[in-house]
Amino acid sequence: MNPQCARCGKVVYPTEKVNCLDKYWHKGCFHCEVCKMALNMNNYKGYEKKPYCNAHYPKQSFTTVADTPENLRLKQQSELQSQVKYKRDFEESKGRGFSIVTDTPELQRLKRTQEQISNVCDYILQ
Repeated sequence: MNPQCARCGKVVYPTEKVNCLDKYWHKGCFHCEVCKMALNMNNYKGYEKKPYCNAHYPKQSFTTVADTPENLRLKQQSELQSQVKYKRDFEESKGRGFSIVTDTPELQRLKRTQEQISNVCDYILQ
């Protein structure tokens, strides 16, 4: 007995049969679900047992990961480790209100300029 076409439901005879996506199709019925472009075994893409052309193949989007008990535990552990590292970095840097900078020629020039300005201000105020 001849199978039925997956699209139109009519009998598919061997001369016009396309066997694809675990179904049988007439050659004319094997087309893209969206644009109806005729497809063949070389240019189709199957999604949920339906044929699509390359342009209309459904894009698979990723879903968010469910909050399983294991994922919640890992998230909590990661946050705790982050807080521990932050606190350790803070404790190490505590008490260091300033950092030592070597005198570069630019810093020396700025110091001399500030001293000159300070001296001029002192002279004017006297």
